[in-house]
Amino acid sequence: MGTPGDEALAPLWLDLSGRRVTLVGGGPVAARRARTFLADGARVLVISPELDDDLSALVGQGLVRWVEREYRGPGDLDGAWLVHAATGNLDVDLAVADDADDLQKFCIVASRAVLGSAAVAARTSADTPTGRVQVAVHGGGDPRRSVAVRDAVARLLCTGGADLSPRRDASPSRHVA
Repeated sequence: MGTPGDEALAPLWLDLSGRRVTLVGGGPVAARRARTFLADGARVLVISPELDDDLSALVGQGLVRWVEREYRGPGDLDGAWLVHAATGNLDVDLAVADDADDLQKFCIVASRAVLGSAAVAARTSADTPTGRVQVAVHGGGDPRRSVAVRDAVARLLCTGGADLSPRRDASPSRHVA
């Protein structure tokens, strides 16, 4: 567990459509991430004794499933493709990350990104005549730096300063020849 250095990070896009993401924690960070994962098509399960108003609204709308209690251990991660620890208690977040690691599930640790096996990038996108372009930025564990770089890239995309024309057919297909 943990990131030995930025060079060890593999930038990947994950298809979370219909896949479970388990969030441990019920505060504002978990709420923001729940919204992101929902936008990515994930089924979101939150484990927390309490929820902030935003997460509570998502539960009330039937968009997020809530288990109203403290994290109990590895069994809470059953069925998850991705785990996110955001309890505000580093000991609990590390226990979640350790359990996820033992179960070979990627885990984001909100309080200390370098302690997880996955990290959330600052993202932006641009619609072009030939399709959408998405950009993700990892700022070396500094989320404010990531956002600053993302915003600079977004300005470049919006002003036409980057050539966004396609280079090959990107038709979606799961068929491998």
